[in-house]
Amino acid sequence: MKKLLKWLGIAAGVLVALVVICVGAVFAISARRINRTWPPADMRPVTIPHDSAAIARGAHLAEAVTKCVHCHGDDLGGTMFLNDPAFGQIPAPNLTRGKGGRGTTYGDQDLVRLLRRGIKPDGHAAVIMPSDAYQFLGDADLGAIIAWVRSMPPIEHEWPAPKFGPVFRMLVAFGVPFFPADRVAAANPTLVQPPAPGPTIEYGRYLTQIGGCSFCHNPSFSGGKIAGGNPASPPAANLTPGGIGGWTEADFVKVLRTGKRYGDNAPINNDFMPWIQSGHMTDEEIHAVWLYLQSLPAKEFGQQ
Repeated sequence: MKKLLKWLGIAAGVLVALVVICVGAVFAISARRINRTWPPADMRPVTIPHDSAAIARGAHLAEAVTKCVHCHGDDLGGTMFLNDPAFGQIPAPNLTRGKGGRGTTYGDQDLVRLLRRGIKPDGHAAVIMPSDAYQFLGDADLGAIIAWVRSMPPIEHEWPAPKFGPVFRMLVAFGVPFFPADRVAAANPTLVQPPAPGPTIEYGRYLTQIGGCSFCHNPSFSGGKIAGGNPASPPAANLTPGGIGGWTEADFVKVLRTGKRYGDNAPINNDFMPWIQSGHMTDEEIHAVWLYLQSLPAKEFGQQ
């Protein structure tokens, strides 16, 4: 019996040591990836307009298409984007020129780099922000969004620095791409001039690109679990004709405008699918997106 207890004690000690080693390895690997800095990117400068029409265009894009307000708030004063003991405390920062706002320290071209590459002025990567979608913004649209950000009244709110919980660190250590700088192509294939706005498949594709739709619904739009997303989020819907082939365009519009799922009218959680923001797209924009989705090859749910 004593010999058995001795071996059990040794086994328990080895197990504890292995756990400590694994935890230390996860912390060390995640810390290295979180604290990584990026060299200055050779970004094409973007002209920032000041006219009211451009600012209005930027406001519409930021609310309804790129959905900046979903994370940073309607006044851009920031929100606590994620607050979970296991995952972490990750704020979407104040973007205005008020005390604690990024607008006081970020120049216009800093914002260009942040939006298109996901890299902050100090070289560290932003967390979670969809720069892999924003890299496709045409220069005029990107300039309009920055012009709108600059026009917002100052909000005095200073958010704490991000704190990363054990689940976040473990996922980062295993390569889950939470940092947009890891996902943006080094060649940065941005568009100087996007397709002209209108009821076309090409413009619908552009809207889904800059809106980050493929981030949740996957590049083939067949849906499934969201890679690099909140682990608590439900699977995204299949938006190809294989998933919504039985819908009419009116059904599609209704889902976006009312936040009710097709078929059972169950409410859609705006935290996971920002229908409140997407529902502010114009009729022409929604029609263009519908045309694009209908042009895709039919896929089974989750099929690449």
